[in-house]
Amino acid sequence: MVNKLELQSEGGIISSFSLKSDLAELKILAERIETFGRENSISEKTVFELNLVLDELFTNLVSYGCYSKSHKFDIAMLLKEGVLFVEIEDDGKPFNPLEAPEPEIQCDCTERKIGGLGIHFMRKMMDDIEYFWEDGKNILKLTKNIQ
Repeated sequence: MVNKLELQSEGGIISSFSLKSDLAELKILAERIETFGRENSISEKTVFELNLVLDELFTNLVSYGCYSKSHKFDIAMLLKEGVLFVEIEDDGKPFNPLEAPEPEIQCDCTERKIGGLGIHFMRKMMDDIEYFWEDGKNILKLTKNIQ
């Protein structure tokens, strides 16, 4: 797996891994995030937020963005100078989460439409989000200041 984060990794700590297009992989995702957080003394709050965001994104991508179980997701996390960079690359359907509308969160829970909270959490908990469609792949870059 070649990650664009590798170009930035000089002087940083990087972890990269691949997941199959299967919701059973959520356990592996959570374990990798928690291990990276523990090994790099990242606060429990930040690890929780990152886990919540990536769990929601992965669930949505697997549920709505994949044509078959043969798709895979390449995930890289880089910690450099107090900034956490996360890159998710997948070969599913093109989907730019930055173009998704904000969910209606001010209404009564019984009236609120299902969905959209994962993208809402991502927008609220990350400091910067970038999306690209490149070489037939979705590339989502998340940045979080953790100092």
